[in-house]
Amino acid sequence: MTELNCSVKNCYYNKNSKCCKGGIHVGGTDATITEATYCEDFREKKDAMTAKAEHCDCGPERKADIKCDAVRCTFNDNCKCHAKEITIEGNNATHQSQTECGSFTCNC
Repeated sequence: MTELNCSVKNCYYNKNSKCCKGGIHVGGTDATITEATYCEDFREKKDAMTAKAEHCDCGPERKADIKCDAVRCTFNDNCKCHAKEITIEGNNATHQSQTECGSFTCNC
């Protein structure tokens, strides 16, 4: 499983730059560049949601199951990410299309 870091500060699942969701889905089937990937599970954090998100459990050694549609990524094996560590990027995102998999590497 992959260590999942997140720089999307306003994502509901972000806690101390780690993703507290058990697993995510990276979209971008035809991606050949990082900007064409995105986190399908991004959910904008609203003030009322903040308290709940602060209680999620994501210790420093937490690993995540990552489904990945970016078939041209070198870390993609049967639609699963096999990178040791990835980072979802997109600070100030308000929609999933404003996020991206910062670890995407095209094998094209």
